[in-house]
Amino acid sequence: MTQPRISRRSEQQILQDFVDMRFGMFLHYSLGTYTDEEWARPHQDPALFAPQSVDCAQWAAAAKSAKMEYAVLTTKHHDGFSLWPTQYGTQNVQYSGHREDVVRNYVDSFRAAGLKIGFYFSIWDRTAGFEAQGGHHVSDPTKQIEPAHVDVILGQLTELLTNYGRIDVLLTDGYTWQAGQQAVSIARVRELVKGLQPDCVLADICAVTQPWLGDAIFWEEPMGIRVPAGNVNAGVQGQTISDGWFWHPSTPTEELMSVADIIDHLNETEPRYTSFLLNCPPNRRGRLDENVVDRLAEVGTAWAGPDLSREPLPPQQVRTEWPVIPVAACATFWNSASDLYEVPYNAIDGRGDKNLETCWSTWMPTGGALPASLIVDLGGVWSNVTTFEYLPKQWNRNGATDGDVRQARVLTSVDGIAYELAADVTWASGATPKVAEWPARDVAYVKFEILAGTGGYSNVTGIKVGGRLVKPERAVDPRKDTTIQLRNRASGRYLADDGRVVAQVDEAARWILREAEEGYWWLEAENTGFTLTLNGAGRTAGASVHCARRERSHRQFWALTRIEDGSVILTNRFNMLTLGAGAEGATVSLRDPSLGEAETKWEITVVAAAGEAMPHVRERSDGIAFAAKRSEEIEGARG
Repeated sequence: MTQPRISRRSEQQILQDFVDMRFGMFLHYSLGTYTDEEWARPHQDPALFAPQSVDCAQWAAAAKSAKMEYAVLTTKHHDGFSLWPTQYGTQNVQYSGHREDVVRNYVDSFRAAGLKIGFYFSIWDRTAGFEAQGGHHVSDPTKQIEPAHVDVILGQLTELLTNYGRIDVLLTDGYTWQAGQQAVSIARVRELVKGLQPDCVLADICAVTQPWLGDAIFWEEPMGIRVPAGNVNAGVQGQTISDGWFWHPSTPTEELMSVADIIDHLNETEPRYTSFLLNCPPNRRGRLDENVVDRLAEVGTAWAGPDLSREPLPPQQVRTEWPVIPVAACATFWNSASDLYEVPYNAIDGRGDKNLETCWSTWMPTGGALPASLIVDLGGVWSNVTTFEYLPKQWNRNGATDGDVRQARVLTSVDGIAYELAADVTWASGATPKVAEWPARDVAYVKFEILAGTGGYSNVTGIKVGGRLVKPERAVDPRKDTTIQLRNRASGRYLADDGRVVAQVDEAARWILREAEEGYWWLEAENTGFTLTLNGAGRTAGASVHCARRERSHRQFWALTRIEDGSVILTNRFNMLTLGAGAEGATVSLRDPSLGEAETKWEITVVAAAGEAMPHVRERSDGIAFAAKRSEEIEGARG
């Protein structure tokens, strides 16, 4: 793998260069071209992709004739067919009716014409099953992004970003509006992209019209989303010259977008610091239709070209350049209305779309009166944390009772018990993201303490935490391989694996914390060696658990969130429900998240740190600080 590089230019300079590319060509070309589908169905025979040749040089010449400066090719669309010979799976050109690396052809042809290179890449892959229940178009409750899926996503992005030279633009799709940026960690995606292509502009195709999802905003015009007058955020507006993103049999003879309309778009987007990306779909012969080629040439003749007198891009809003992805969130209360179910996890799930957003809400009557607190667990202690961002409600706003946070405090902690004030903020209401910053510090937990909101309640559509100038690093976690006991606050009984059946028992049972991934843990029963596991695919309160052989599965991943009373909340990665037990010693099951319910609070007692003998209970843990102290004592004794 290519070693990460560091850009010599600031993010402001990179975005300035991007918006200076006023006009680009979007190229939707894939299996759907040959099946007459906008979204090709999954699991189709890759041999259906069978042009005799692919004339990328013709595409480039047409783009050049229109005075375009760059292009973006759909390297992989939602069906999962890849236009390059990826090593992952068989749904790609290597197994198609045209065994050519189309991405290589495209890159070489456009570079030869002096044009810059962009890639489109769909996170959603319906053939490989990279999809999440709850995202658009997926109702199957068993669907979930799993670690192996993320391996492939990052692996394919690595191929695209290392094998084809400099890439100027990367557009992701099927991400925020399908999986969400927590399920597929935006921190890992961003670190990969910026490490391999530090000058690449990253944007996500979604209907969030604020500087929130990436470096630039994508305005999807066919969905009715256009850059507004007065916009000063770097962006790109996508529109198609024909009816549909992909080529259809009607394309060669249909009425295309007119020259006047295209130039009007250029004149509209340019002063708004937005590049106009015009989709021109290649046909089944791997060429642009003659009507499209002629129209682009007419545009090039009629358009005067870039307005070089435009003022430079205004300074862009401060943002979390290096986000840390939380593993769990819990709150004092939330809106539990059955049709909304606005749980704390919604604040960190990184989801959104047109007229649709997930949020943590304190709206009454099922919420509660302010103040309210949201606890965000970062899954360990991270250095160089400096920045907190909050995204208010985006859709169906009325301006008066939208639950915009007006006054709040941001506090941080390294152990979940003692908090230190990071920022005391007062914000104007409105849909724009709000930011708080402080000098770099170590952080494991963030508390967002909301004091006042419009309408007397709060909506939190999104939360980001991380570093702006320096990438945070996660410290070695001293909890790794420690042996613990878990005692329920409500019942006073201990969690145990009773022959793969998870139960509460009077005699303390032991569990070993095994570090999983991204701040999550496996809980391994010492007596059986099996791992605490969600039973099936339950997503509602009452879902059961059992113990099974360890797997790399989110059903077995748990967040261990310590709260201020010293207890721990165990959150399952698959469904974000919390482990609980009835006060009367009833069945152990998963519950709705809450900071106040004793049934979901567990007292952790450390039996032995990693490598220690385990003859008896030694002393009780008060969290990360205790475990770190015990590790130091052990190392000192070993001398």
